[in-house]
Amino acid sequence: MTMNRAILLLASASVLAMATPAHAQTPPPTSASGDAAPVPQSLPAANSPQGGAPNSTHIDTSAEGLEDIVVTAQRVSESAQRAPIAISVIKPEDLVQQAVTRPEDLSRVVPALVAASTGGSYTTFVVRGVGNTTVNAYSDPAVAFNYDGVYIGRPSSTSGSFYDLQRVEVLKGPQGTLYGRNATGGAINVIPNRPQLDTLSADGTVSYGNYNTVNAQAAVNLPISTSGAFRLAGNYASHDPFYNDGTNDQHEYGARAQVYAELTPTLNTRISADYAHQGGAKLFATYVGTATPIFGRTGFSGYSYSPTNYAPGEGIFSPKSQAYLASHYIAQAGRAGEVVQGQPYNNNDFWGILSETNWQVGPGTLTVVPAYRESRLDNLITPGMNGAGTHEKDRQFSGEVRYAGKTGPLDFVVGGYYFGEHIRSNTYFSQFVLVPYQNFTTTTDSYAGFGKLTWHATSKLSLTAAGRYTQDKKRFDGTSDTYILFCGNPASFPPNQCPTVPFIPLVPDAASLRAFYAARGVPVTNVPLFALPPAFGGSQTAPFVLNAKTAINSGLTNSKFTYRLGAEYAFSNTSMAYVSYETGYHAGGFAFAQGLESYKPETIAAWTIGSKNRFFNNTVQFNIEGFYWKYRNQQFSTFGYDLGNPPTTVFLTRNVGKSTIYGVDADAQFLVTRNTLLSGSVQYVHTNYDSFQYDVPNQGAPPPTTCGAQAGNSVINGVTEAVYHIDCSGQPAVNTPEWSFNVNGQQTIPLGDYKIVLQAGTRYRGRAQEDPSYSSYIYAKAGTTSNASITFGPTDERWFVTGFVNNLEDFRRVFGVSQVAASGIYIGSYEAPRTYGVRVGARFR
Repeated sequence: MTMNRAILLLASASVLAMATPAHAQTPPPTSASGDAAPVPQSLPAANSPQGGAPNSTHIDTSAEGLEDIVVTAQRVSESAQRAPIAISVIKPEDLVQQAVTRPEDLSRVVPALVAASTGGSYTTFVVRGVGNTTVNAYSDPAVAFNYDGVYIGRPSSTSGSFYDLQRVEVLKGPQGTLYGRNATGGAINVIPNRPQLDTLSADGTVSYGNYNTVNAQAAVNLPISTSGAFRLAGNYASHDPFYNDGTNDQHEYGARAQVYAELTPTLNTRISADYAHQGGAKLFATYVGTATPIFGRTGFSGYSYSPTNYAPGEGIFSPKSQAYLASHYIAQAGRAGEVVQGQPYNNNDFWGILSETNWQVGPGTLTVVPAYRESRLDNLITPGMNGAGTHEKDRQFSGEVRYAGKTGPLDFVVGGYYFGEHIRSNTYFSQFVLVPYQNFTTTTDSYAGFGKLTWHATSKLSLTAAGRYTQDKKRFDGTSDTYILFCGNPASFPPNQCPTVPFIPLVPDAASLRAFYAARGVPVTNVPLFALPPAFGGSQTAPFVLNAKTAINSGLTNSKFTYRLGAEYAFSNTSMAYVSYETGYHAGGFAFAQGLESYKPETIAAWTIGSKNRFFNNTVQFNIEGFYWKYRNQQFSTFGYDLGNPPTTVFLTRNVGKSTIYGVDADAQFLVTRNTLLSGSVQYVHTNYDSFQYDVPNQGAPPPTTCGAQAGNSVINGVTEAVYHIDCSGQPAVNTPEWSFNVNGQQTIPLGDYKIVLQAGTRYRGRAQEDPSYSSYIYAKAGTTSNASITFGPTDERWFVTGFVNNLEDFRRVFGVSQVAASGIYIGSYEAPRTYGVRVGARFR
């Protein structure tokens, strides 16, 4: 879809809505994400589809009590305390205080969420043990990311949106009814401030800290007339490298422009456009140790693990790290001496435009939201390899039509949704002794119809039924041209020696690689030379490069009906309980694996019971929820054989098993005095893989895993291949600590027309397995990270000055651990170090 076509569709939808006749004057209708038109009004009744809040989502429920927050997670405006769902809400001041500028920063403020950067522009999300670590362009995320009411299809396109926000909502559990694309793990809703009528305002904040950290954002709201407004906002975020090799720096900026018009008392429309650029060398990693196989008289007897004991900021490009890598003997190449050649970089651009039209008609509001988004990726990452380069263009168009309202004792939402995506990508993964060059296009067409009905059976009891039918049609067409370096027969023992053979070079295409080896007299062949008789040029010792080509031209269609059944009971105006059963679905996808080109969808069933309460004149809040999930056909990525002839070792995604997840999530707030607030949240989650089995190639010693590893054979296209059958049943989910909690305190000290605000908090996360092979060597240690700040300013908050420090303990938790197969080295990343600085802000009304 061209940009012109996208703009035409947006304009057509708005003109169509404008041409609709108006009805009698009613309250302003609900926006695309459920928010009301941006005009001041009172807090609506729970589940009201046409009420809403102004841009500020913090509404005092009592002059002396805890504030309330309006959310739209169920596509209607309602108090977070009256929404019968598992949700965490992050206020804009918390985003600023915690320096949330990237998607992975969200994990600092939501215990149930684990978000991590995987290099380039990619971020992975895991909620309560459900998520995915595959971020290639031919798989979908298991946790949906929605920006301004629009589903973002690529995990590479979630950056550049964390400024001038109303709030961020994190929904925990399957989202199988109301959202754009179904997701098994949850959803993240990033909701910007909207233009406000009759308001001339400007605000901004800027901070400076160690590592030359600069975070700045600003917004201006301009009334156009009594029925129109314009809002412009922008941000800039940068810091020097956190690692000593010049990696883990940041250089990002973006802008968002919106225009809003209230065409009649019952009809409004909004158009929003945004742009973001991501630069810097975001990738960062450290060598954490090596697992070396031990062979005795009877053969393999186990592994010896040698930690590097490197500091968390010791990057892989430092002289120490390069020497460490060069010292490792790589048996497949018959030599040592390799170093990382590539230098990571980002040069990624993202932009989008949406139109949102709301028309109050009959008992409800009709909402029409067409949107177009595009990203252009140019980056290089080096996670345990010479370099992985990506040149990619992603385009998506989505359209949603939704009608929400209330009639008698019934609240209803009904709608339809379309999502179309087209991706063209050129990538390569240069891995010392192996490199695939991949060129592909992939398309997705997803259609859905959904509805939700809530019956208020009595003044206290409400029953809900919701459902969604989704059909996903996908197409994948591409080629993978793979080259594998061998020092003679890889099965020889002892291994062959090739002290001068060059490792796979960092070159961007296959022609350059072939020319490189031709100039050095190393043959490239699609049949292993050691398998040929000597009379035909075969050799058991001379180096060669094996070339395997894979062409995938495949399509798949998945469809699923998902649903939710729920009940809620209000004990009083401030206490309620709820129970629900919900199903979720995550579409299948593709892999560059001959004969294993696609994999099935994964599904989840979730039981939830919870209670939300306010006590003691609205000064104490206590919410608690229990959950029990059954997760099936989990999608898991690992190395294995494809079904080619001959079979080739590839990185592929397969359905490997099922798991059981259960736990308790609780949060509390205590307004001790009108100037003293204490809050905290805790999550306990137990995860267990009931069945988790897959095969990996048998390349000698079994893999370093605490899972069961049994040598065996697999017959692939009539060819018997040696494999290890891996059984990780009984293991917990990766990236999921059993215990995690946050504790925070805030004290306000009045000083006449001024005030001082003291804030402090800590976050604890328990030990968690980070290596998906479940090695006993590498895990994330339990620990806390604490933050503190002191703010001074006038009581009307026209300006403020804040001094802050984050991660007081300088505790840098490891994440994203994996083993580099060729060398046996484990590589991992560490979280940000201690940061501190000064933040100033001002606003004009």
